Amino acid sequence: MSIMEKIPLGRDSHLTDNLATFVELLRCEGLPLGTTELIDALQALERVDLSDRTAFKIALRAALVKSQRDFAAFNRIFDHFFVDFDVYQNRVEQSDKYQQEQQEQISLADRDLQFKGESLQLSDDELKQYSSMTQDERDRLQEFLHKTETGKNVEPRFRPLLENVVKSHLRYCRNRDSEADYNKASGEGDGAGSGSTSTDQNIREKDIEAVRSSEMPSAEHLLQQLSRKLAVKILRRRRVGPRSGALDLRRSIRDNMRFGGVIFNLKRRPKRRSKQQILLLCDVSASMKQYSTFVIHFMMGLQDVVRNLSCFSFAEQVENLTPELKGRSGLQHVLESVVRHSKNWGGGTNLGSSLEELSRKYPDYLNAKTTVIIVSDTRTVSIDRALKALEKLDDRVKRIIWLNPLPIERWPDYRSVNIIASKVEMWPCNTIAQLEEVLTGRL
Repeated sequence: MSIMEKIPLGRDSHLTDNLATFVELLRCEGLPLGTTELIDALQALERVDLSDRTAFKIALRAALVKSQRDFAAFNRIFDHFFVDFDVYQNRVEQSDKYQQEQQEQISLADRDLQFKGESLQLSDDELKQYSSMTQDERDRLQEFLHKTETGKNVEPRFRPLLENVVKSHLRYCRNRDSEADYNKASGEGDGAGSGSTSTDQNIREKDIEAVRSSEMPSAEHLLQQLSRKLAVKILRRRRVGPRSGALDLRRSIRDNMRFGGVIFNLKRRPKRRSKQQILLLCDVSASMKQYSTFVIHFMMGLQDVVRNLSCFSFAEQVENLTPELKGRSGLQHVLESVVRHSKNWGGGTNLGSSLEELSRKYPDYLNAKTTVIIVSDTRTVSIDRALKALEKLDDRVKRIIWLNPLPIERWPDYRSVNIIASKVEMWPCNTIAQLEEVLTGRL
């Protein structure tokens, strides 16, 4: 007869499963427990009266706690986990009530977030995030959906793009709320610094074109913080995973000859890491000057972690800014001497001609490892020529990310937006918050 079969069970016939869960909770607190300790606990419980709570607790503590410093964690988790039946029943009822309320909120959110009479493909977590938003935020999102579906030339194929935009907004709200909770818990934002935090938040969510000159220092500081945050994430991804590749048998045999042919030390080939190559292509026509300035400012902060970073401006033709970028001459020099005083700055836009020139003059920048980031509102002469050039570029590079500074509610009004969005990955970036959301999640 097994240990489990000999254990007298009380009202709960799932004692073994509950005990395994209890051990897992202790393990999460840092207690060094495994299968052996679980079996010891089961054997200890054979020798006590399970209806005697004190004896039950002492038996488990004797089997599971091996250090004085773990007593506090054990007592806390035990008192919370093993409770009277009435308390347990009340918890079950509260849990059922909570689950029912959550399901009702999900159903209401699903009815609110629809496009042309059909629900958007959103997860339960995303629908819960929508329910947790303020009424004003929910009203604005519903108004955006209504304006989009009633806009001109809005076809059903626009739906996936709309879903991505809604998902991105909900993800941003979740991150914002999490950061606010963390700052509140850690005491940040109180006292004299709270006004600065409020100002920074306003600038983050303000249309980049509307940022005043007096707000530029704060905006530039936010962009620097964003660059550092993304740089840290890129460095962390590089450190994850094994640093060596496949077994090198020849080197292993040679290195272990001193042991008489017995292989003690294995040698491996160095693991080749894929180098991220980013090409930034900024529209510096009259309608795009402010937006492109912000994006160039942000990308320059990634030079130390993205070594294969190249930068081009375009309007009616392409201009290579990479030498200035690599020369580390400073942001102001790039913006003042190169961009704002160039022949492209403030002119019209010919996307097709610019992409053709880029492919013709700079083929070495375009390969299967290149991620092209295009910053433009898509408004260009000869959209058909631009579309053909874009399709050819897409065939040569790894991916194309299009950052569109036009407010999302205006996208349906432009044929060029709808056409290009159906060919490449397009995201809104008319605020610093949107720029952060897109680039942090996509690079």
